Amino acid sequence: MSQNEPDERLIYLACRQIFYGSYSAVRKRKQVMSLIQRNQPALTDILQEYNIDRTCNVVQRLLKDQVFQSAVRAKIRFPELFDVSPAQSADREASEAEAARDEANAVREISETEIPKDSRPDSQTRLAAEVTKGSDANETTRNSIPSLYPVYIHYRSQHLITTNIQKLVEEACFAYTQEKLPQLLVGKGWDCPEAVELTEWVKLLRQHAGDQVEKPNEVFELLCELRHTAVHRLRKTARGVQRLAENAQRFLEALEDTHRSGMVSHIRRELNMVIEEVRHNKDLLEGSYLAELQEIGAKRAALEIRERDAKQAMVDSDAQCLNEANQRIERVFQHLDSYRYIGDKGGGEMPIEQNTATSDSEEEFLEAVLDANSSG
Repeated sequence: MSQNEPDERLIYLACRQIFYGSYSAVRKRKQVMSLIQRNQPALTDILQEYNIDRTCNVVQRLLKDQVFQSAVRAKIRFPELFDVSPAQSADREASEAEAARDEANAVREISETEIPKDSRPDSQTRLAAEVTKGSDANETTRNSIPSLYPVYIHYRSQHLITTNIQKLVEEACFAYTQEKLPQLLVGKGWDCPEAVELTEWVKLLRQHAGDQVEKPNEVFELLCELRHTAVHRLRKTARGVQRLAENAQRFLEALEDTHRSGMVSHIRRELNMVIEEVRHNKDLLEGSYLAELQEIGAKRAALEIRERDAKQAMVDSDAQCLNEANQRIERVFQHLDSYRYIGDKGGGEMPIEQNTATSDSEEEFLEAVLDANSSG
């Protein structure tokens, strides 16, 4: 058993699936020891290397530092576990771009169905074309390693975010119009935020508040995309959800609605933290998978050598067997030649070679030859 200082990195990798979720908050040694003992089969190698007490000490230290609780903290502690190769980064960007292209196409199809052609901004088509072009430019040859990217959050979480942000934006639009353009509300009979679709607010405020918004075309298009995503249950990547939330906050700040922009800011902050955790976890999982692949590759190479050696041993043994068979046959004819020579000289019986290696089959063959000669 090694008496070296235990490798925190190895113990973290071995125990991260044990001290997960609510178990990452465990601190008492008795509870930590109990969890380790309960999962001994999965920790066989670690426990053989360091024993249970030393392993428990390291786990307690990692728990105290919240390394099991946060992938961000784990990355700070063990940055090498989360390293991403340039090829992986390129592949992830390509997958994100492909997903963004599909999302843009879905939004464009909905917009073309719901919005009259003369009211659709040309920049929306350009945006989709740019996304498609970017995706094609970044398309790389996929390697054999399955990717966990692009990042998605659970759809229920996405729906909660998009519907609640949509509601906040609609409330802000109503409050702004109520203050700045009350006659429009009266004229249209809009007496509450729920009375109006977000796409209608976009048409109205594009005309009456567009000068307050920086990059108005982009902002208003993304507001429509927010609505389409929420209403039509469009699946978005985590990056796409972040983009919609960020755009909504920009719009609310342009309307000077500090209360609702603060609420969206809080949603964004929590969302970004969750996505960061998910990304780090994916990096760790892919890194662990690659390490295991390398180990499997080494074992496969050893097995291939073993297979090659076994095949060669079979061929060599077969050749040896054939060689021995040939030698046996040659000995038979050597005996016959000796007998023929003695017979020609008028000698007596055929001398029998005292060779313990002579097999029963050879003796039977010789007897048959002698019988044949006698009868002749």
